[in-house]
Amino acid sequence: MPDRRALIGRSYESTGLRVDADASSAYAEAIGDDPADHLRHGTASPFYAVRLVAPLWRTIYQSPELNTRDQLVLHAEQRMRVHRELRVGDRLTGRVSVTDVVGFGFNDAAIVHSVLLDRDDRPVVSMDSTLAVRGSTGLPPAPRRAGPPERGPLATRLRRVFDAGAPARYADAADDHNPLHLDDDAAREAGHPSRIVHGMCTLATGVSALVAALRKRRRERLVDLHARFSRPVLPDSAVDFVAHTSPVAHTYVVGASLDGRPVLKNCWLRLSGED
Repeated sequence: MPDRRALIGRSYESTGLRVDADASSAYAEAIGDDPADHLRHGTASPFYAVRLVAPLWRTIYQSPELNTRDQLVLHAEQRMRVHRELRVGDRLTGRVSVTDVVGFGFNDAAIVHSVLLDRDDRPVVSMDSTLAVRGSTGLPPAPRRAGPPERGPLATRLRRVFDAGAPARYADAADDHNPLHLDDDAAREAGHPSRIVHGMCTLATGVSALVAALRKRRRERLVDLHARFSRPVLPDSAVDFVAHTSPVAHTYVVGASLDGRPVLKNCWLRLSGED
C-alpha cells in the first residue's frame, strides 16, 4: 500500500476564481433554491464554494499517494464557516491543504482544509472536509470532536425529494462528475446498489431549505455548519429534514432521515442572528 500520510502538508492554490451569475444560478437551482432570489440580492449560495474548490479537491484525491479511483472516494464529513456572503462578481483565491490522513472505520481518510480568500486575503468561506478513501493502511483515527449542542424543541420540519435527475444536475452545477454519482456499475464497484446522490447535494438542499424556514429576516444567513454523512441517498428518494432549537444562541440541531434511517449525523447549523 502507498504511504498515504505523505500527502500531509500538501497544498494547492487557484487564483482568479469568479462567482459567476449563471453558474451560481445553476447551482442554486440544483439544490432547490430560487436563483432569482439570489440574483435579486447579488449573492450566491454559500454552498457554491464547493464548486469553486472542486478542481483542487480532485487534485488531492487523484494524487498517486492515495492510489485509488474516483468512485472509491466518499465525502464523509463536512464543516463550513461562512465569514461573509459570496457575492456575484467576486474574484477569489482558493487554497486547499491536506491537514491529516487518518483511519476512518475500515478505510483511510484525508482531512482537507479549504479556504476562499478575497483580494485582501481575507477569508470568505472556509471548510474542513473528510474524504474517505477505500482501503485501510492501519492509521489511527482522528481525535473525537465535540458533538452537537443539546437538542431542544422542534423548530421546523420539511421534506425534499431527490429525483432520478438530481445527481446529473448537481454534477454539472458543482463540477463534480465522480462516476459514483452518475454510473450504476461504478457505484456497484464501490459497494452501493446503484449511483448515489452527492452528499453535498443532500446537505446543501436540506440546510438551505431549513435556513430559509428558520431565519426571521432576509439578512440572517448561515455562518457555521457541521455534518457527518452516515448513509447515502439513492435517486428517487424523499429525505425528511428537521431542525431543533438548542441552548446556544441562533444554533439548531439538524436531523435528516430516509425511511426513518439517518443520512446525516452530528449535524448542526448556526445563523448569524443579524437584524
